[in-house]
Amino acid sequence: MALNINSPAYYTSHYGIVEEIYQMCNNISRAIDIGNYTSSFDSIGITPIIAPSVEITSGKWEEVKKILVKSRIAIISLHIDYEIYCSADVQQKKELILQNIFESLTLVHKKLKKDFDYEKLIADIKKIV
Repeated sequence: MALNINSPAYYTSHYGIVEEIYQMCNNISRAIDIGNYTSSFDSIGITPIIAPSVEITSGKWEEVKKILVKSRIAIISLHIDYEIYCSADVQQKKELILQNIFESLTLVHKKLKKDFDYEKLIADIKKIV
């Protein structure tokens, strides 16, 4: 039962992988078993979107908030401000990605309510990073 945190959409394809961000997301993904926090899902996929506003307003890179209880999966892609991310140092980039992950998991929590131990999951992720 996986928590998959993918490389930031748009940004990675244009600027490449930021090794520290990749390692942080990979460490979280490897360490977290979603089954320890809910019995409703087998997989949660999170892909932050970091794209210029012109790309977003043109209809590309729309947010995705698919929380499919019957299919036992959640697929979430939320925006991170492109300008802020690009001007941030690595530590600030990590914080922006973590904030995006937490916001994504909040959507799952709102859907599942008591069948999702959001607080424990957030605490465990913070321990990992």
